[in-house]
Order: sequence, then structure tokens, then C-alpha cells
Amino acid sequence: GRGGLFLEMMRRGYVEYVNGQTFSLEEPPYRAVFLAMALLCIGTTLLTVGSMVLTGYVDAKKWWGPEAGQGQAVALVVLGALTFVPGSYVTFVAWMAYRGAPGYSFAMIPRVGEHED
Repeated sequence: GRGGLFLEMMRRGYVEYVNGQTFSLEEPPYRAVFLAMALLCIGTTLLTVGSMVLTGYVDAKKWWGPEAGQGQAVALVVLGALTFVPGSYVTFVAWMAYRGAPGYSFAMIPRVGEHED
């Protein structure tokens, strides 16, 4: 059952059980998580601004000049989605792995800029 798997994971050093909580012993990929959080923030900002311009809440002509149209707002929404999706996914996986949720691990996050010798 699950208890046998848990004991095997403890023996191999994958998890530590303290005060009723499970913690991962593997090193989190700090650089990848930081970059994912940056993507999440940038994506959220771009989506918000693009949506505000598309809906008319903010006048695009004040930001981009008299020749501005809805094309700039659509570009912001597309770029925002392209940055928000991977940023939110990696941030969510990192949070769940940090909490020790079953099925989540820091190994699911690709390492960024780390060279193995």
C-alpha cells in the first residue's frame, strides 16, 4: 500500500516526515522558480493591461499615440497569455512540491542554467 511506498521513499531520502507533514528533501530549483514567478507577474500585467485596452477601460491612443488601434492590445493579450501559462504552471508545481502534496515533486520542474559535470 501507500505506507510501503512512503517508507521506501523515506529510506531513499526523498521525503522527511515531521510533525505529521511530508517534506521533500530534494533541492528546489531556485532559479527556475524565480523565473517562473517573474513570467507569472509579467503575464498577469500584460493580460490586465491588454484586457483593459480591449474593453475600452483605458484609451490606447493615450498610451501609443493617435495611430494606435486594437492591434497593440491584442498583442499584449497574446504575449500575456504566452508568459502567464508557463509561469503559473511552474509556480503551482513548485508550491505543491514545497507543501509535500502527493504527486508533485521539484523534479517535475526543468532546471534552468544548471550544468551537470
